[in-house]
Amino acid sequence: RAVEAVLCYLRAIILKDDFSMARYNLGILYLTSKDYRKAAEQFELIDFEKSKYYLLRCFYYLDEKVRFFDLLDNFIAQGEIDCVIGSLGCRSALRYGIERQNLFCSDPLNYVLKIDLSNDYDFDNIFIKTAHSILDEDRVAKKSQGLLTNGYQTYGNLFDLEPDSTKEIQDVIHAEIEKYRLNFKNSEEGFIKSWPTEYSLYGWLLSMKNGGELRPHMHENGWISGSIYINVPKKKTSDSGNLVVCIEDLPLSGSENKAESIDVITGSLCLFPASLLHYTIPFESDEERIVLAFDVVPKKLLT
Repeated sequence: RAVEAVLCYLRAIILKDDFSMARYNLGILYLTSKDYRKAAEQFELIDFEKSKYYLLRCFYYLDEKVRFFDLLDNFIAQGEIDCVIGSLGCRSALRYGIERQNLFCSDPLNYVLKIDLSNDYDFDNIFIKTAHSILDEDRVAKKSQGLLTNGYQTYGNLFDLEPDSTKEIQDVIHAEIEKYRLNFKNSEEGFIKSWPTEYSLYGWLLSMKNGGELRPHMHENGWISGSIYINVPKKKTSDSGNLVVCIEDLPLSGSENKAESIDVITGSLCLFPASLLHYTIPFESDEERIVLAFDVVPKKLLT
């Protein structure tokens, strides 16, 4: 499928050289397959949606240090507050030892919050029964994806697809996001000071079976990312199934990656800046591991 899509976009570009959307989607395909050189070639030719942000990522993975910092400095000069730029700013500081002003969040690991929703809400009725009903009745399409082993996730925005059944869930998330904002209201970090006046929630369910794991990634369109643990199987080791949030996913020489392993249980809610990479540690169990993941997406990214 990916090969067919690449050929389709290439044909479209041959017919119309300035077809920005085709070049953008082609660049995303190359980026997903880790062909950063070819992805950069497409992103350099356009200024469409997040093309320049992804170009910055390509320069980082290609280790083109000068071009990376030239583009990063340009973003900073323009006052761009975005999680992708913020993430790469943190990562480059760790990798190259070169500090730049981080307009999104300079120390995102200080803004990781975990709470137990079971203390304040009827978790079984609001979350567990709703999630099982949606999954067991196949009310939302499912898809596999490259980052996920031994599992699947629902396709599309769950909150748009199931607005009535997820209303209470959304109400809880909105309330906890506001508590999060108030908890850090005195912070000077950009993602708090420039908190979006309007935002939408984008959510999906993930199901994993024995040996399942999710590899390092971030949510490029988010402001805050979150995960609610609908069912976490009993742990066979202390970190089995844990959520790990981290700065970097490349091996670092002479320096350790900054990371935090979060001990999640059924009922846990984790909230963190969308600039953080995150992944899960594999688990062993006959039980299904079910998580509701979501992003706070500023309105400006939805238009």
